[in-house]
Amino acid sequence: TYDKVNSILSFGIDRSWRKRLLKSIPNKSNQFMLDIATGTGEVLIQALNSGKVNKAVGIDLAEKMLAIAENKQKKLNLNPKISFQKGNALNLDFKDNTFDCTSISFGIRNVQNVPLALKEMHRVLKPNGRSLILEFSLPKNYLLKQLHLIYLRTILPKVGALFSKSKQSYVYLNKTIETFPYGTAFLQLLSEAGFKSPKAFPLLGGIATLYQADKC
Repeated sequence: TYDKVNSILSFGIDRSWRKRLLKSIPNKSNQFMLDIATGTGEVLIQALNSGKVNKAVGIDLAEKMLAIAENKQKKLNLNPKISFQKGNALNLDFKDNTFDCTSISFGIRNVQNVPLALKEMHRVLKPNGRSLILEFSLPKNYLLKQLHLIYLRTILPKVGALFSKSKQSYVYLNKTIETFPYGTAFLQLLSEAGFKSPKAFPLLGGIATLYQADKC
């Protein structure tokens, strides 16, 4: 139910957020991309359709998620171009300077050691490579922030439980969104990981943020 529930809870806006991430992939052809916490593989599948990426790897700790991603891969005949494998963001099983682009969508707040995960993303990037991180955040506008918090604390857990049968997962989601560093605080973490001049692009008033960070 993962893809379906994401679409319902975001009113379908999650798709436009992922498209925004894909637009930020550098305008070069034949790039090699790594997607961390890839889930059901949506980002990588769309990345291949963008024409910028011709080879990609998706990693995740959730084997059942990867099984769904592999089924999508087979249906779309993408086997030679995409590979999915079990992997940990804190210990990426790839050599230094391997990828042109790395990404993680709505997963960085779930890792146990965020600074280490960011350093690993930096390590596996080629020089001048780019990391793209899409994550939930909180709006700066006071009224919008309060309305969003009401949604996170009351509506989201109930709707999530209705469609996924796992209310606790969406209580957890709410708590992590409210406590995870975002905006300037997250840009500081990216700088400390070695990225140069990272940028933050708030989406839908700051309900989500796309972070763009390049390797020197």
